[in-house]
Amino acid sequence: MPRLALGLLLVLTFAVPAAAQQPGFGERVEVEAVLIDVIVTDSAGNQILGLTKDDLVVRENGVLQTIDSVDYITSRRLLTGREENLPFSVEHVKEERFLIFFFDKPEGGALFQHLARARAAVNRFIDNDMGTRDMVAIAGHDVRLKVFSDFTSDKQQLKRALREAALFSLGETKPPAPNGPSILRDIDQASMMSGSGTVYQGITVLAEALRKIRGRKNLVVFSPGILEPGETVRDGMILNTSRFYEPMVRALNASNVSVYAANLLPNQDSSPVYHQTLERMTAETNGEYFRYAVSFDPVLAQVEKATGGYYLLTYRTQKPRGARGYQKVEVSISNPEFRVKARPGYLYGETN
Repeated sequence: MPRLALGLLLVLTFAVPAAAQQPGFGERVEVEAVLIDVIVTDSAGNQILGLTKDDLVVRENGVLQTIDSVDYITSRRLLTGREENLPFSVEHVKEERFLIFFFDKPEGGALFQHLARARAAVNRFIDNDMGTRDMVAIAGHDVRLKVFSDFTSDKQQLKRALREAALFSLGETKPPAPNGPSILRDIDQASMMSGSGTVYQGITVLAEALRKIRGRKNLVVFSPGILEPGETVRDGMILNTSRFYEPMVRALNASNVSVYAANLLPNQDSSPVYHQTLERMTAETNGEYFRYAVSFDPVLAQVEKATGGYYLLTYRTQKPRGARGYQKVEVSISNPEFRVKARPGYLYGETN
């Protein structure tokens, strides 16, 4: 039966022999294939190509796992030569890269100038760096989640959506034509309209709508920092987590969404409360937090570099049949000069 790993990709349950179902005290187990997306870079953030399963190490609870396969997935933008002339094989070339630009707009006009700078940077990204295979969407949150443009490669449509994002408009509700990837086709309209009052809830609804789209999705969040009702601050730190936070991270990871967040107000770096949640949610979804975003063009350049390709690791693990929980995973690499970014774990026992 198909199962979703927490933000990794599909976890597939395989039939196991009767003897394997009754280890030890007769406990029945399920063998699951876990798929993890991993980014490997050098110290300058350049992606490392040509790695194999012998270069990467996966552990669960400190126990070494046997990697079945490692595929490199890319839109070819990172490849500098013809594939047949490369010193390694590209097992799979993804047709699309998914980017969602998300503007967090708390009530009041104090952020207008900073949001305008962020939109201008996205506009330049669309003009200069958006690839022909890129699928881009524009969304945001003020009093609720709003989608200003569904996924498209139409640059003019995206620019119109950026202008709409500057206003307190209603956003879009109707999905595009029935073919192609879409947010609005699978979104819970009732939850978007009346169940996304906090940023956490809005991102949760958005993430759940992305679950059916295969592949890694990248959510680029521009925010002054997230502090929701019910979260208490003392000495510049959030002491308690909103009840909406964990469902948001689970939804992001279950839908294979990585968050790249840029703080709109970098001058507030002296107070951790403006960074705490953004830093945490990026770390827990295999993304990156840009704390000192004086200019947003370098931020988007880093996002462009980070999202151009990734490795897909596959390994098998055993869990007690019927059990549900969260499994921590540690991914490392044999070469200490390289850096590895991977999600810290996955949910098991969750039905699709």
